[in-house]
Amino acid sequence: MVEQNAERIRESLANYSSLPTQEKSSFLHQNDYWIIRYRGRTALLKSTRGLHCLAVLLHDPGREFHVRDLLSRPMDASTPAAAVVLHGRARREPHPGIPILDGQAKAEYQRRLNELRQELNEAERFKNPQRKAQAQNEMQAIADYLASAVGLGGRDRKTSSDTERARSAVTKSIKKAIQKIGDAIPTLGYHLAARIKTGYFCSYNPHPDRHANWKF
Repeated sequence: MVEQNAERIRESLANYSSLPTQEKSSFLHQNDYWIIRYRGRTALLKSTRGLHCLAVLLHDPGREFHVRDLLSRPMDASTPAAAVVLHGRARREPHPGIPILDGQAKAEYQRRLNELRQELNEAERFKNPQRKAQAQNEMQAIADYLASAVGLGGRDRKTSSDTERARSAVTKSIKKAIQKIGDAIPTLGYHLAARIKTGYFCSYNPHPDRHANWKF
């Protein structure tokens, strides 16, 4: 059955190669495989968690996804946009478990809060209630999460480190996926290595003047 599915995908891959050049940047999920097309090169890769994470990031350039949300998304979900994101539709409740926040995590949360304050000011200036509500929701979510991670006197709680484990797992899976893509399509591997940011928040940040039009 698996071999039949793979053969069907290879046939569709051959047909796909005849499409016009401008349609050849794609990240398509079919059964247990991903068909990836970039600048005239095509790769057929076995499905992994890292490839699913990359699809989510590529689908929404510039948007930051918390590692816990990337890790909790089912791998059999068909639409990258279905992922729950901290940016835009914030979780108001903290994640289960209380992680230890190291210096890097605190710095990233502080950077994001500064960005949100700027977004909030712009939303108020341009009278954009939807953007204002999104910024406020995400700020509240981060504030709730930080409150759950810090005890009295600003001391870090020393309980479970679920978020750190999620950060490590997502980072490793994404980097491994980029390496596999790079083995098949070197130019795309270089592009993703330079433009994918990992950490507690992950994102795809293409060059503003050289966007790839991805098809999913």
